[in-house]
Amino acid sequence: MIWLCNPRSGSRLFGAILLAHFLFVCAVKVLHGTTWHLLWFCHISLAIAALGFLTQSKLLKATALTNVFVLHSLWIFDFTYGYATGNFPLAFTADARDVDLWNWLASLHHLYVLPLLLWSFWREREYPRETWLISATVFVVVMLASRSLLWPAQNVNYSYFIPESLHLYGMSTLNQLPDELYLLGVHGIVNLIAFFPATIVLTALSRLLRSADNATFTVAPPASV
Repeated sequence: MIWLCNPRSGSRLFGAILLAHFLFVCAVKVLHGTTWHLLWFCHISLAIAALGFLTQSKLLKATALTNVFVLHSLWIFDFTYGYATGNFPLAFTADARDVDLWNWLASLHHLYVLPLLLWSFWREREYPRETWLISATVFVVVMLASRSLLWPAQNVNYSYFIPESLHLYGMSTLNQLPDELYLLGVHGIVNLIAFFPATIVLTALSRLLRSADNATFTVAPPASV
């Protein structure tokens, strides 16, 4: 296959697939009258991943990977465990059984974007050091947009409150904070449980992989006679 022989063609192919799925998500949300759903952080991350593959930008792909590394892992766990047992331990995906086929298909990027980004990371073995700052900044911008453009009833990205239905221990206590402190609290917790762990793990793994590559390709000096 051509993308196996030509990494650039493969990157653009995956970028086109991701972009097509993002446009499909846009169409589904517009047709269902839920356009505000496009501000969910997962959809923004899908668009960033698509641009990363299309432009072959390691920084954009690393940013998308940092965004979803923990959050999509939790989503995949909740989804697979819930469908297998009927019990959704985190309640992230419990409503997936109640949506129509189009919205169900629109949400499938939660299942494949993380493995695809991990594959790209494994192949490139690079994690730009400024990635965490960009992820944190994007999250701030998305949260502020969700808060300023949408109503509390829409509550995209939990910009107004943490629903009691989510099984996230202690998170609902943030609802007792004033608005400004609530936003700071959500941002701090997302950094603590999502962005920081992703940055630490991916930075360490990148160094380990490159060290292993260097060791593999190091030629031992000839033995003295």
